[in-house]
Amino acid sequence: MTHVSALSLAARWDAQQSGYIRRRAERFDTIGRIVAAVAADNPAPRILDLAGGPGSLAIDVLRHVPGGSAVIADKDPALLAIAADLAAQDPRLQTAEVDLSDDGWVQHPAIAAAPFDAVVSSTALHWLQPATLVDVYRRLPGLLRPGGVVLNGDHLSYSARHEGVLAGIARADDESRQKEALASGVDTWDGWWRAVAEAPQYAEALARRKEVWGAELHEAPPKVTLGFHLEALRSAGFAEVGTAWQYLDDHVVYAVAAAD
Repeated sequence: MTHVSALSLAARWDAQQSGYIRRRAERFDTIGRIVAAVAADNPAPRILDLAGGPGSLAIDVLRHVPGGSAVIADKDPALLAIAADLAAQDPRLQTAEVDLSDDGWVQHPAIAAAPFDAVVSSTALHWLQPATLVDVYRRLPGLLRPGGVVLNGDHLSYSARHEGVLAGIARADDESRQKEALASGVDTWDGWWRAVAEAPQYAEALARRKEVWGAELHEAPPKVTLGFHLEALRSAGFAEVGTAWQYLDDHVVYAVAAAD
């Protein structure tokens, strides 16, 4: 029953997220295909999904590299509890409860067993404070094998001051997508969390969620630009940095670790 509930909530999570992100599936597919290409010579690649929530991206990437394994790392106890229930039925998956703002996150046993072929993330790292994001990026080269790749898919807004026309188009596109999704019966963000609250096996994780996040749960950090991400990755020492995919202000940023 727990696995069934986890599967149902994961499916509703994907629908809810796709309701806010028009081309989420295309973003995921791009990430998965790049990981598959980078790991083509490795029959058992390792993937780290940072701030991976219930594991949607990790599971999708494994569709492209079925012989691989993935660590789903997240701070949120409730999201990670769902991921853990899914992982219980899939030996390729492992979870790690970590706080990326804590310097010790790289010491978690599941993460310290690096190197990884790829570190991926989706719609998550924009929640980090800018200084924390820079620090996380600086730590990633040490977790990757030579030639390994970082792929971060996220919503990086246009500047209303300097890119006003595209900012308005992107905002209208987001609003249109969300209106379509809500009309079709997709959960809102709050609606999805109400569904989690109705699953008694996650009550303890939900209680811990409030403790773990505190006021931070309702305080959005300062927004940073695409350029900020690219420069932070370059400063971290990656050999190659750029944008692998883009739809309006939705991007997949990539970085390749230096080869030996």
